Amino acid sequence: MKSDVKDHFNTYAFLNFPYNDSLKVGYYYEKIKKRTIKMAKREISSIIGEDFELEDADYSEKVMVVSYLLLKENEVLAVRTIGMSLGSIECFKERFTKITDFLNKVLIVYSNR
Repeated sequence: MKSDVKDHFNTYAFLNFPYNDSLKVGYYYEKIKKRTIKMAKREISSIIGEDFELEDADYSEKVMVVSYLLLKENEVLAVRTIGMSLGSIECFKERFTKITDFLNKVLIVYSNR
């Protein structure tokens, strides 16, 4: 896996992988303006056809907002789901199936569970 990831850093955006070139959710999320976060949540809700908010899942919401914004800028995004519960991972996959179809982008979800 490590060599595969490093071979694609120029092609894909990577989120939460243990490499220097990979973006980290917490750092990226803190750099986003609050109005951009609100706009992204509204857009996600519109695309998925339901309320975006997740109960007791602050980190998972951050992963979804950051992933959505990165997908808007990149053709391919690889996301490592470390720190997310199994329920949040399933929710993420369901929602992003709709989002990737809508944006015509590719999302690769890597989970070691």
